[in-house]
Parts: sequence; structure tokens; C-alpha cells
Amino acid sequence: MADRQVVAMLMLHFGTPRDQESRVQLAAALPDAEVGEPDEIGVFEVVPDAEDREEALQRVWDGVAASGTDDHIVFLEHPDLPEHWRRFSGRPGD
Repeated sequence: MADRQVVAMLMLHFGTPRDQESRVQLAAALPDAEVGEPDEIGVFEVVPDAEDREEALQRVWDGVAASGTDDHIVFLEHPDLPEHWRRFSGRPGD
């Protein structure tokens, strides 16, 4: 049995109707996941059906993309992707 994978998320503009709606949209995009209620600053947990941490992060990332909520909801802790920016750095056209 896989360990329970918890992914912490943050609503960027907590308290606004649009961020509240975004959490609901994320939950709809992840029907097999538990999406918790936000705390007093907008942090909430998502527990996707996943075998490991990497799969959990990917499922939540895909859910954010599918729900179009990336302007309102972000990962609380940046996933461990060393030099994730490097492939995008440089001059245009390189």
C-alpha cells in the first residue's frame, strides 16, 4: 500500500470570491483526491490518489492546469526540481 501523499497548496488572494471558486474548481478537476478546507491564511491540503510523492505532485499540477486556476492557487512548497529554471534561461531563440 502506498503512503498517503499530502500536497500543501496556497490560495494567493485568500478571502476573494475568485480564489474560493478556484479551490472548488481544483477539487472538481481532481475527483479522486481529497481537497481540504483552507486555514486562516489560505493554505489547504490536497491528497491525490498516488503511489509516491512525484506522482502526487504531477497529479496536483495537472489538476491546477486542467482547472485553469494557476493564477489563484500555487504549491506552498516549491517541488524539489534542482535548476528547474535552467531550461528556460538564456536569450530568446537559443
